[in-house]
Amino acid sequence: MKPIDIPAIRGCMGSLIYYTATFTFKQIAERVTPVNDELHTSKSLRDQIQRSLTKNFISIRDYILTQKEHFFNALVLAIYDGDPTWNELELDFNGKDYYSMGFLRLNGEEIIFPVDGQHRVEGIKEAIKNNSDLEDEDITVIFIGHHNDKEGKEKTRRIFSTLNRYAKPVKPGDIIALDEDDTVAIVTRNLLETYPLFINDNVKADLKGSKALSDNDTKSFTSLLTLYDTNRIIYTYYKSRNDKQGKLYGPTRISELLKFRPEQEELDAFEDYLRNFWDQFCSIFPGMAEYLSASAEQTAAYRFRNKNNGGLLYFRPVALPKLVKAICETCLRTGISIESCMQGYANIEMVISNNPWTGILWNTRKQTMITSNKSVISSMLMFIYDENIFTSKELDKFKKSYAKALEVPIDQIEEKLALLRNAKRQ
Repeated sequence: MKPIDIPAIRGCMGSLIYYTATFTFKQIAERVTPVNDELHTSKSLRDQIQRSLTKNFISIRDYILTQKEHFFNALVLAIYDGDPTWNELELDFNGKDYYSMGFLRLNGEEIIFPVDGQHRVEGIKEAIKNNSDLEDEDITVIFIGHHNDKEGKEKTRRIFSTLNRYAKPVKPGDIIALDEDDTVAIVTRNLLETYPLFINDNVKADLKGSKALSDNDTKSFTSLLTLYDTNRIIYTYYKSRNDKQGKLYGPTRISELLKFRPEQEELDAFEDYLRNFWDQFCSIFPGMAEYLSASAEQTAAYRFRNKNNGGLLYFRPVALPKLVKAICETCLRTGISIESCMQGYANIEMVISNNPWTGILWNTRKQTMITSNKSVISSMLMFIYDENIFTSKELDKFKKSYAKALEVPIDQIEEKLALLRNAKRQ
């Protein structure tokens, strides 16, 4: 491989000397190899590191190929063997001398491997196989020296683990606020600024990432994370229906779809659908119109979420997504319209201090919420709406989970189901 001179900036952190530069995608493909025996001599440990290279690189490949404005943070590359040399330049700027800039010469015999960025490296390689026009694109790289001996392996392993240990995933709230690829995040942001139910702080953001609302919150309809989760459920139904799925897409499929920004036309279509969904929700479900028209903004939600009677199920963040999931699931299974489905669900008892929610969502004695039974809420709602939409296998599973939530033996569940069937408002 031919020698190359790379413009770089030399830096020092602790005892580590590093060089910041750029590589083209073609140079990444030609010069960067997977981790082999640089971190461990043990085959089982080498295999463990290689197995960590999951198929996530395929998602990165697709991101590069489909997103015009793709961007990554820097790759951290370890380098050894060969004869990399640093040629420093003296730079005089505004009367001050700088010595940290220069050229890093690679003679082509070096071994370069990723310490941070394995998936990005493999994604880049796969992308340029599909589109050679990408070869000249640049990505920032940080070179660190590696010595392939006992002490050198130990040092590089420490850097490897440190980078991964302290790398924090993006917080869900930040995704909602900033993500320009996630359809649900983009549309939710638009609605937070324009849709009557969600404007004027009707949706509460929590810097700690909580979905719950404070007991003192008498204004908000729901929390930001809950709204996103709920809109994501609606999006799941929207995509499943449009793709003529017989059942809702699973979370993995939806997560893949939300990695890539669609065309503006598709964004607009989903926003229109979402607005219509919430329009119908506000006009059909009891209390929503009153909440929207309340004259005292600071106490608008008090009647519908309080410690006296618990309030309405859909004013509780733990339950709102479950109700919406039940509606969407029912629509997909039965083929009826969202409006007709909502009208049916609106006849179900929604005051959580009344049956069937006492002992499931509401602790009558303590006048507090029960959050441990949220997994059974959607199934309860669907059973009350029409138990015949369950398959026999699904019904058996529901009976077991419902008995567990009620803390009753399974042989007593039929009596409880008889009461559940009467949970519609007269």
